[in-house]
Amino acid sequence: MKRVLLLALFCLSAALGTSARAIDYPTKSIRFVVPFSPGTGMDRIARQVGEELRANWGQTVTVENRLGAAGHIGAQMVAQTPPDGYVVLVTASNISITATMFRSSSFDAMKDLMPLAIAAYGDSTLVANPNAKFSTLPEMIAMAKANPGKLTFATPGTGSPQHIAMSLFEQAAGIQFLHIPYKGTAPAITDTIGGQVDMTFVATHTVMPYVKSGQLKAIAVAAEKRNPFVSEIPSFGELGVNGVSTQAWYGFMLPRGTPSDVVAKLHDGIVAALEKPGIKDDLKKFGLDVRPSTPEEMARVIHDEYTRYGAIIKRNNIIAE
Repeated sequence: MKRVLLLALFCLSAALGTSARAIDYPTKSIRFVVPFSPGTGMDRIARQVGEELRANWGQTVTVENRLGAAGHIGAQMVAQTPPDGYVVLVTASNISITATMFRSSSFDAMKDLMPLAIAAYGDSTLVANPNAKFSTLPEMIAMAKANPGKLTFATPGTGSPQHIAMSLFEQAAGIQFLHIPYKGTAPAITDTIGGQVDMTFVATHTVMPYVKSGQLKAIAVAAEKRNPFVSEIPSFGELGVNGVSTQAWYGFMLPRGTPSDVVAKLHDGIVAALEKPGIKDDLKKFGLDVRPSTPEEMARVIHDEYTRYGAIIKRNNIIAE
């Protein structure tokens, strides 16, 4: 009887301890690390959610843009911080790609990071310099076939989702580009506008202001069907180029080993922020499809992508630079 009582007291104290930790968190500033440029989908999500958490929890949420290696540098930095919930990675589908390309003894994204929540989904649009000699996808494909390896294609880096999409595009259309990798989306856009490169894939929600201002011209959305947010732009699929999809998720991850109660509180706070009408409507107008997930759902998505992208990377001999 005494042993049973002690066991019951132990379980009660453990439960109270868990509850206390959940109530106590957060007691200091939280840092959201975005491994890509300001203005991207994940950056906008981080700032919107961070401000809502600050308002609800009374603690500052700072956003730090840590660029490099298609998001790998920022992801590794987060994975190597204490797993206490105070440093959060706000990333995208690129993590499933870089996990294959940059795996090392010091960092393995599949082992060292844990899913928290997918926030939203979005796709990319193929855009070109406004003075390019093509204005439609068929025209561009014809020009690429007549000049193999001559048309230049910018990406935010080797192994980025845009690089993978470019490889799929080359295979589907039977063409070849000259790949020009950049360190981030912003310089790739800048040089496409300036004419240093011919074209690039950019997240649709990010690139539309440049298209509307005439700085870039939209060729096609890399998807099977038209994006309802930009219904005037045709899709790859409807133009007969199938299998080229750049739909990406944007979401939150934590260092492996973060306490379950902290994970639960962060998850619930993030989902509540995303479901707030003002934030959800703003992200929708930005071209993002807000669909919050559980950690378990996010884990399944990442696993499926890791398997699929790994096969593409191997087949196309994509090597990290």
